[in-house]
Amino acid sequence: MPKVQRLPLTDQVTEAIVELIDEEGLRDGATLPPTGELAARFGVSVPVVRESIAGLATIGLVKRQQGRESVVSTPDASHLTRLLSWRIANAEVSDEEIQQFREVVEVGNARLAAANRSDGSLDQIEQALQALRSVDSPESLHDADVAFHSAVAHAAGNDLFTLTLDALEPLLRRIRQRVWNGWVAEGGDLESIIGAHAAILEAIRDGDGEAASAAMTAHLSQARQGLESPLDSDGTAPFVRS
Repeated sequence: MPKVQRLPLTDQVTEAIVELIDEEGLRDGATLPPTGELAARFGVSVPVVRESIAGLATIGLVKRQQGRESVVSTPDASHLTRLLSWRIANAEVSDEEIQQFREVVEVGNARLAAANRSDGSLDQIEQALQALRSVDSPESLHDADVAFHSAVAHAAGNDLFTLTLDALEPLLRRIRQRVWNGWVAEGGDLESIIGAHAAILEAIRDGDGEAASAAMTAHLSQARQGLESPLDSDGTAPFVRS
C-alpha cells in the first residue's frame, strides 16, 4: 500500500485505514495492526494514526480498547443516522425534493409493510394512530405523524428505509410544519388526516399491498396540497380538528 503523502494527513490516514479494512476483508471484531506498524506503513507519525483511529471510533467503524489494539466494529443505526443526518443537513435540499422522496419511498414502504407485517409491527402502527387521534397541538401532531410513518417503515422490514427516514427526520419535521400551515389554509382539518392514516393501517393489516400503497398515495396527496398552497406561512397555523 502506498505511503500517505498529501495533507491533511489525518484524513488521508483515515481513508487508508478504511481501505486496509476493506482490502484485507477485516470483519467485526478483527484486530487492526499495531499503531506503530500503521504509522510505518503510511509514513506518518503515531499521533496522526491515533487521531485517525479516534475519528473512526466516533463513527463506529473502529472500537478502541485500553491497553490493546483497536478492533474493527460495525457501525450501528445511530452512527449511520448521525452521518446521514449531518450530510443531508449540509446539503441544500428543497421541500419539493423532500416531498418527491416521500412519494416514492413511503408508498413503497406501505406496500412492503402489507407483505411483511407482524403482530408486533401492527401494534406499533396502531399505537401511533391512537397517539395521532389524541394530539392537541401542531407539535404533538408532528410527533405522532413521525411515529406513524416510522412504524410503517419498520413494518416494511427494510433497514435502509428506516435509517434513511430517521436521518431525514429534521427535514421531514420542517416540511410537516409547512404542510400543516398550507393544509389548514386550504380548509383541511385533522380528522381527514387521521382518516387517511387509518386507511393505511387497515390496508396493511389486511395484507393488501395495492390498497396500502394507494392509501399512502392519497395521504401524501394531502401533504402535497398543503405544500403547494399559496396561502401557507412560516408561522404556526391554528389547530383545527374538524
